[in-house]
Amino acid sequence: MPHPQPVHKLTPGRHGNLRALAWWLVAFVIIMAILILRRPDAVLSPQFYADDGHTWFQQAYNDGVKSLVYTYGGYFQTLSRLAAVVALSVPLIRAPLVLNLIALLVEAAPPLFLMSPRMRNVGSLTLRAFLALLYLIVPKAAEVHASITNAPFNLALLAFLIILAEVPASPSGRGFDVAVLTLTSLTGPFCIVLFPVALLVAAARRRGGTIVHLVILGGGALVQGFALLFTGERIHQKLGASFAGFCHIVAGQVVLPVLQGPNRLDQLAHSSATVAALSCLITCLLILLFLYAFWRGSLELRSFILFAVLLLAAALAFPTPNATSDHWGPMQAPGGAGRYWYIPGMALMATLLWLLGRERPLGVRAVGAVLVCCMLFGATKRWRFAPFPDLHFAEYVQQFEQLPRGHSLEIPLNPPGWSMTLFKK
Repeated sequence: MPHPQPVHKLTPGRHGNLRALAWWLVAFVIIMAILILRRPDAVLSPQFYADDGHTWFQQAYNDGVKSLVYTYGGYFQTLSRLAAVVALSVPLIRAPLVLNLIALLVEAAPPLFLMSPRMRNVGSLTLRAFLALLYLIVPKAAEVHASITNAPFNLALLAFLIILAEVPASPSGRGFDVAVLTLTSLTGPFCIVLFPVALLVAAARRRGGTIVHLVILGGGALVQGFALLFTGERIHQKLGASFAGFCHIVAGQVVLPVLQGPNRLDQLAHSSATVAALSCLITCLLILLFLYAFWRGSLELRSFILFAVLLLAAALAFPTPNATSDHWGPMQAPGGAGRYWYIPGMALMATLLWLLGRERPLGVRAVGAVLVCCMLFGATKRWRFAPFPDLHFAEYVQQFEQLPRGHSLEIPLNPPGWSMTLFKK
């Protein structure tokens, strides 16, 4: 008779591993569901958006894998170019979906990492889950949502969290950190901003793991700096900077969207002088709030404020060139350049939540409670984004498939006015 097979019993360790796996699976599904529900058409009827098609996919399709080493805006943009190369592996009709899904996965990574045990130094799991929820409903984030062009902002946020996190004990954890920081360093100028943040954390904690962060980010800053120096892609354009413009941007694009959803700065007063005075007051209050939080807050909060302020300063000093006569004019328009205010807005949200801590004076907590209620009301009321106009991408794909080899087709993209030109191979 055959020997009976041994019965494999689940040990407590296996039970724990299964529970942990199930927990992470549920968290991932919930996070992805919330992100998809913010704009379902990104998955149900995907289309290319702006540089997603005009730059990354167009160059990947027409030039192949050598497009990976192209610079854009003076920097290497490895994440966006890698995603476009991956999208070449599917039929053209599915390429926008692949890019959107990769962008959504990158967008889902920061809240998942925030809830991991490595972020215990930020606070309890309940607090971190609430912070993750705030991230998922952050207002005025349509430009960053489900877009591989602006996914580097979410990748940079993940890199920031890695800088703050406990040093992993496992080789796989250390490999994950190195991979994310390296990819971030080769994707835009974020490593230049993250380096002083990592320096602050290294000086405060004095542990060996942070040296690796500094080496990777410092090396990336050198690579991106040389790329910017030698490619000569930056267009010299009038900045149009002014103190009034700065206050108008900070108040209208950073503060008010966090507290009420849209930028209604110009609707809050009947004269331009009153708007200027109001924007100046709001900006000064934000500066005082950040200074107070930087003085009394934890290392994690101070690092986040520093990260956000440096990003904001870089965005205002070196914005992407546009077709107008100056930079700052369009940046003051409601909804303009939303990617630049994305992380500063989250830093404001985290700071307002910090005001509720027991260590703060009762009056500060009361003011914080009112502001947090306004923030939650504004965020939940407008957490969904408008769908993109249907530009009938499937019909253009059919036309392209019927083209003879060597011929090209111009395909319109969102937002209207953008397009990409593909050469049939």
